[in-house]
This record gives sequence, C-alpha cells and structure tokens, in this order.
Amino acid sequence: MRNLRINNLGPIGEANLQIGDLTNLIGPQASGKTIALETLKLALDYKSIIDVLNKHNYRTGRVENVLNLYYGAGMSSIWQADTAIVVDGNPFTKDTLDPSVGRTGANETVFYIPEQRVTSLIDGAGKSFSSYRLETPFVNRMYGDTLQRFIQNGIGDQTTLFPMRTRLKGLVRQRFDDSIYHGAKVELDDEGLDKRIVLKVGDSKLPTMVWSAGQRDFTPLLLGVYCLTGPPQNVLRSRYYNYVVIEEPEMGLHPSAIQDVLLQILELMQGEKGPKGTKHGYKVIISTHSPLFLDFAWAFNKIKEISDTEVKYKALHELMGTEGNQPMIRMLEGVLDKEVRTYYIGKRGQQGLSYTQDITSLDVWDDDPILSEWGGMTTFATRATSVLSSNVLNYE
Repeated sequence: MRNLRINNLGPIGEANLQIGDLTNLIGPQASGKTIALETLKLALDYKSIIDVLNKHNYRTGRVENVLNLYYGAGMSSIWQADTAIVVDGNPFTKDTLDPSVGRTGANETVFYIPEQRVTSLIDGAGKSFSSYRLETPFVNRMYGDTLQRFIQNGIGDQTTLFPMRTRLKGLVRQRFDDSIYHGAKVELDDEGLDKRIVLKVGDSKLPTMVWSAGQRDFTPLLLGVYCLTGPPQNVLRSRYYNYVVIEEPEMGLHPSAIQDVLLQILELMQGEKGPKGTKHGYKVIISTHSPLFLDFAWAFNKIKEISDTEVKYKALHELMGTEGNQPMIRMLEGVLDKEVRTYYIGKRGQQGLSYTQDITSLDVWDDDPILSEWGGMTTFATRATSVLSSNVLNYE
C-alpha cells in the first residue's frame, strides 16, 4: 500500500496519507489519529481480522457486527452512508467486509502496537483475546493476546527478557539499560501456574504495578519489537508483516530514552543483515505528541540533501549518537535512501471535522502556521522566543 484516503469516517472529514518508510502522524487528542491508523489495518488485514473473530466464535454475520468488534462496541456508527475509503485507488467498502466470504488462512500484514498497550501487561502475564470486554478495540485485544503468547511460549526456557543477547543490537540494548532500566532485569517468574513478568532489582522481584511509568509503558513496546526481530519463534510469522504501526512510542519516557526508541525504529525500517541474507525492513507508521520525532524528520531530510555521501552518513551518525559503532554503521547503511513523511491531522471549519495536511517539508519559514509551527509542536517555543526578544532582552 502506498496511499490511503478516508472521507467522512467518525471525526475524520478527509484524510489523505502517502505512506513512506517512516510516516509521522501528529495532531491534537480526539482528532482521529487512532481511527485513521485502525482503518489502515482494517483495509489491509480485513480477511485475517474476520478469521480471528470467527475463530473466537464472535457473531460476524453482519457487517455492523464486524465493525463493532473491530473498532469497539457501539462504534459501527462512525461508518456513515457517505463514508469513503480508498486504498491505492481501489475503493474499500462495507461490501468488502461481507462476512459470508471465506477468510480462513489469511495472514496479517500490519503489526499494530496500540497506545493503551500497558493494559496488556497490567498483571504481568498478558491477556487472551477473548478476555477483553467488547468495548476494547480489536488492535488492543490482538496485541494483548500476542504478548501473552510471547510471554508463555515465545522464548523457550529463557527467563530473562531484558537484557537478552539474542534481541536488539548491543548499543541499543545498552542505551535502553542506561535510560530506562538502570541495571534492573526484566524476568519471567514461573512460580505459579503461568509465567509473569517481574523487574528484578538486586534480590527483589517487583510486580509491574510498582515499576516506574516509563518502564511500565516501554516494556510492552519492547516485547512487540522482540516479536518482529531476532530469531524466529512460534508466536507470529513476522515474515508476512510489511507495516508496523506504533501509537505514541514516547509514552512515559524521558527525551533521552525516546532517542533510543527512535534508533530501534530505524532498525525496523532498515531490516537486518544476517547469515541467511537480509531480513526485509518494515514501513513504520507512528502517531506521536513528541517533537523529537519531528526534529528527527526535519534533520533527516536535510541530511539527505548533502551531496557528499561520506559527509551525509557522518552527519546521520552524529545525529543518532552512533559514531564509531561498527554494528550501527552497518545497520544504518542505506537508511538515507528511505523516505520520511509527516502529516498533521486536526479540525477545521464549523463542522469540527478533521483533515490531514502534508507537512513533510517542516518549513519553519512557511506562511502557514500549521506547517511552520509543526502542527503546534513548536508554538509555545516560538511564542516564548518572541516574548523574550520583545520584553526581556531589550532591558538587559
């Protein structure tokens, strides 16, 4: 998929997204970011979605049931008579979701890491798909179910989830340790009937509820990365995935830790080189409220304009703090050939519907404040600079 268009779906009046290798989606709360991303997955994975619902014996006999089971109970009403969804020029309609069509054996292509991922590890063990309430969107239920299967069966007899030598590049692993875990270990405690995640600090085993907010929010994201990288395991067939959606990867994290997450996202984009060849990279789509991802997008696209290849890669490694690290140098080889795009989604007009705007250029000199202020990400900083220059500096 290259292009997704959405018209009149819930809060979205019109959305037009050209998907890059990394696509940032920003905008205020309740502007439609999640609905847009969930709809992207629905349009690409509807066959496997209906297959999963059928396997769990849900009533998929009507299209409205499928929509309620996917977006959450009561949400079928967002799909109105004038709703139009187009994927690469091909209409995606309610008729496409007709449950009477056979779906068995379909493979997912979008790995979705939702914003409320912390709820999937609230008791340290994950949650099965059918244990969630019907109000819970499909992507949350599917992610919780995936993490439960990974925790119980995904790493064999190993008991340490972090640090794990078979997952993550050494530098990334060390940086996560420095910025998030601070020497603590994430381990599986199997003293009961099932395995549960604990944080081992010295001789103490701490349950998830007493972790720091950053550790609690980041760990389910880390487990999602594990599912997509490293040695094959029987939880999911990562070779079928082409897209990774991550909602708010910055949740609970200090800016230094967000930079480390960004480095891992670049590896997901780039793929992995191994003894059996190169594992394909993913197209990564994130929703975010952190200006750091836009700082990166702006710098990345400016670096791409440098004509000297050696200087270009030197600048990229200085930006990411990976100078001199050979595994990172090899991993980032070719990453500057990737496309990074940024979109703003927000409300305009009296109807209060949301529309997207392509702000990939992130041009701070543009007359349009949505573009020049990066969808509101730099509005306060710009105002603070103006106030200081006009009211404070004149008196020094």
